[in-house]
Amino acid sequence: MRFIFAKFITVFLFLFLSINFLYCERIVSLLPSYTEILFELGAGNDVVGVTNFCNYPPEAVKKAKVGDYLNPDIEMIYKLKPDIIFMGNWNNKIIEKFKEKNIKIVVLNSEKNIKDIYDTIKTIAKYIKKENEAKKLIKKMKNEISSFNIDKKYRKVYIELDKDYWTCGNQSFISDVISQSGGINIFNNLNKDYFKTNWEEVIKRNPDIIILLSESVDNFLKRPASKQINAVKNGKVYFFADQDRDLISRPTPRVVKIIEKLSKIINE
Repeated sequence: MRFIFAKFITVFLFLFLSINFLYCERIVSLLPSYTEILFELGAGNDVVGVTNFCNYPPEAVKKAKVGDYLNPDIEMIYKLKPDIIFMGNWNNKIIEKFKEKNIKIVVLNSEKNIKDIYDTIKTIAKYIKKENEAKKLIKKMKNEISSFNIDKKYRKVYIELDKDYWTCGNQSFISDVISQSGGINIFNNLNKDYFKTNWEEVIKRNPDIIILLSESVDNFLKRPASKQINAVKNGKVYFFADQDRDLISRPTPRVVKIIEKLSKIINE
């Protein structure tokens, strides 16, 4: 009888520890996209720390700030006593510092396409025991994208992410967003994620549509020889500010909204 009871206790403790290992009550998110995903999965109340750039949903703004994702405040994070930290794979020194403090971290790869966004959602969900919520969320995203009935005209699109001609190649999820919207990134032939190009190359590739994230349309039109570009000739230069800028630059469930908006621009 004692043997059976002891075995029962052993099994119970194993299950209890397994559940607590998988489920984390105090979460720190070191990227705005991870923060959005955590809230979408229903784990917003468990998030105790976010970056200075985590501005969506509005509830995220009220969370404790732990610096930016490139240089997080390690001591502040340590004081929050997180059970788990979600972060990108951009800074090995920071990863080592977290390991030194015995804080559990989940390091996620940068998303290169829409499928990778789904995979990120699944991975985050696995660690916070929200697998069912993730399945529902991904299904909803796929259904919404399918419902747009996008006509793939593949008009050439140039997206300028920041000053000094920062843009993206086919290793960025943004390039796939353009494709899903019915267009084609003018740098889709380059196996790069984010890089600097130059004005001469933009003119040479002659985009049909231009999306600006850091400069107004009026300023763009002052560039030399801008009137030679098809996008300028046809009035297809757009400035995405505030929310739209976040939508197109963050690999989150809200990417569905920017696909819808871009598809309308491309198919006008």
